[in-house]
Amino acid sequence: MAENGKITPLIETKGLKKEFILEKGEKVTALEGADVQIFDKEFVCLLGPSGCGKSTWLRIAAGLEHATEGEVLYKGEPVSSPGKERGMVFQEYSLLPWRSVADNVTLGPEFGGLSHRERKEVAADYLSRVGLENFANAKPHELSGGMRQRAAIARALANDPDVLLMDEPFGALDAHTRVILQKELLKIWEQDRKTVVFVTHSVDEALYLADRVVVMTAHPGRVLEEIKIDFPRPRSRSASGYGEMTERIFGLLESF
Repeated sequence: MAENGKITPLIETKGLKKEFILEKGEKVTALEGADVQIFDKEFVCLLGPSGCGKSTWLRIAAGLEHATEGEVLYKGEPVSSPGKERGMVFQEYSLLPWRSVADNVTLGPEFGGLSHRERKEVAADYLSRVGLENFANAKPHELSGGMRQRAAIARALANDPDVLLMDEPFGALDAHTRVILQKELLKIWEQDRKTVVFVTHSVDEALYLADRVVVMTAHPGRVLEEIKIDFPRPRSRSASGYGEMTERIFGLLESF
């Protein structure tokens, strides 16, 4: 969609501010003036130190929290509540323990009125994409942490969203599993070309995954700098200039 010759962002936040009230009535500002634009089919990482408000920005964009000030636009129109077009993947998986993996994946389509046969087809498709086709009937507690996160990604994709909002989805995983899932996520993204907004505090993860990195300051979170990542895919951490880019971003994070 274009307006006056300009491409309309898929998601845009303007003048975003979020304050929290503590028990004693003290106000804490998590975000202030966090203006971010996300365009169709991009893979964008929000990068910053813990507590900088990047997860809060994501939850506001998803409609799970309301901003104190400012607005969220989806395709140029204001939004303030969750929508099917914005899928969310959390760090803690949030799978329903009493449902099978397949039934967790098809939770959204079930609410959407799909028949049992249609839901079974959806589950088979998306579980195959994340390598869990042999675990459709398993319960979440029977899966490893990495497998649970695969199931959570499949569940988000099964709703066919325009954008995946991912809140440090690999943060609780061991280093080896984390690298494997990074590669699998990129494979899915290159296949489907969903827009992805991925929150992380890892410079290495952001450089490996993103088309563009939005670096945020410590709280109250603001956009410090946006960096386009031009390294070809599949990326190698030994590529020319990769180390220099890593140092540049670390320098930004150490500047506040």
